[in-house]
Formats: sequence, structure tokens, C-alpha cells
Amino acid sequence: MKNIKLLITDLDDTIWDWLSMWYNSFLPYFTDIKEISGIEEDALIESFKKLHQKYHSSEVSFAYNDLVGLKKEDKKNIEQKKSKNGRSIIHNYYYNKKHNLNLYPNVLSTLLKIKSKGTLIVGFTESNSFFTQYRIKTLDIDGLFDSIYTPADVGMPKKVKRYYEKGYWDLKDTKIRILPKRTKKPNPEILLKIAKDYMVPLNEIVYIGDKLDRDIYMAKSANITNVHVTYGDNINNEAYSLLKRVTHWTKSEVEREIQFNKNINNKTIKPDYSIEDFKDLLNLFNFIPWKIIRKLK
Repeated sequence: MKNIKLLITDLDDTIWDWLSMWYNSFLPYFTDIKEISGIEEDALIESFKKLHQKYHSSEVSFAYNDLVGLKKEDKKNIEQKKSKNGRSIIHNYYYNKKHNLNLYPNVLSTLLKIKSKGTLIVGFTESNSFFTQYRIKTLDIDGLFDSIYTPADVGMPKKVKRYYEKGYWDLKDTKIRILPKRTKKPNPEILLKIAKDYMVPLNEIVYIGDKLDRDIYMAKSANITNVHVTYGDNINNEAYSLLKRVTHWTKSEVEREIQFNKNINNKTIKPDYSIEDFKDLLNLFNFIPWKIIRKLK
């Protein structure tokens, strides 16, 4: 088996089930707002889409003050009106988001085994740094990753009520390495940067991800051994259909994605390995210690 000193992994829908978290928090939130406001579904969908595009994230749905079409009374009800479970609409949104965030089976035990061998574990995600740190802290896995490369935040809504003191979501043991705003995959240069930062040869690195056209294509472009996790690559469901309707992607970004897929349409993207269970990594590679050569700034 190939010796691996550095494991680089995607996070959303590879380490944890992001789509389920998003759907199970957004759908009841959307349904409640539609009910109290009387706004037609298509109009409310368009309002959320504009909100998400304004902040370049589909995770700022909580910024209801920026939703077009809501009356002052509607906004008051979102904050104060109690449902049968005793929570307000906005409280229920946060509650569902927190309680529907889960690691995939065997992810934690597998990463702990790999970490115990002294192998570096690094995350690379498109999600903004705040939401990435939120998930790490909520899942109580600060320190499981040596570092995470994540885009800088593009700004948070000013009218949103703060429930936690400033700095609450900052990580203590996992180093957050900030990338330029709106960094997108596929971006093989980031993988090469990570390899350079830790001074690890490409043949001693493995990259793991759930999307063939982004993660695997990117790793292959960087000439890095890659593993496709099949359980996270599920776009033919109700959750993904709803996400597409309110996505923060702009028209130009969607067109760029279409053009990218068109360019690789005649090229078969074959991962080096495919796994259905995260623990299968332990059967594919020999994870070995990374010796610190220099201290990163």
C-alpha cells in the first residue's frame, strides 16, 4: 500500500452531511415564513435566492430582515411567535440546523486512527470560514484537523441578532488558513499550496471528496492520489432540487459551471479509488507520521 503523510479532505458532504443539515433546517423555516406572510411560494423562493446571492452563501437564510416582501409584523412574528414546540420560527431554524448536523458513519473513528499514526489531516472547503468553524465547534471536533483551508467571509448581515459573544466560534486547536473570498473548486493550485506549505511530496498525499467534477477532477489535475466517497454525491433528491431553486450562485457562476461540464463532457473522470464507507481508507493506504520540518507562520 502507498505510504501517506498528508490526508487532504473536502468537508461538506464528505465528512459531514451538509445537504441534510441545510434541507432539514431551511424547509420548515421557509414553510413557516410562507404561512405567516402569505407570500406565494415562487416569490418567496426568489426572495431567498436574492438574499443568498447578496451574501454569496446559501447559509444566510437567518437574515430575514433582508427578505423582500416581508412586512414589519411578519418579521416580528418570525422572532417572537411561538410554535407548538415552544420555539420561535428563527429559534427553530437554528435548533434544526444544530441538531441535523452529523458526521457520516465511521468518519470520526477513522480520522482518529489516522491521526494517531502521526499523519497530517487537512481540510479544504468552499464554505466560508465562519460556517466552517461553526460546524467544527458544533460537532466538537476542534483539533481533529491540523488545519482547514477556507475562504474568507464575505460579510455578515448587520441586522442579525447575536446570540453568542464575539469569538465564541473561533477554534483553538485547528488552524484556520484563510483563502481569498469566494474561492471555488476545482482549484488544483490550492492543493499544490497545501503540499508546499507542509513540504510533503505529491506522491505521499491523498485527497478525498464527494464530487467527481470538482473534487476528483481537481486532485487529478494536481497529480494527487484521489478517493471518491460515493455516499456524498447525491444530487437526485428533493433536498438538492430545493437548494438549486434558492442557490447563492449567480447566473454567471451557473453558466461557468455549465461551460466547465461541457468542456469535460467527453472526458471520463475516473477516481483512483471509490469507497462507500469512510473506514475503507484504512484498507487502501499505509498512513505514516509527518515529521515537522519547519513551523508554519
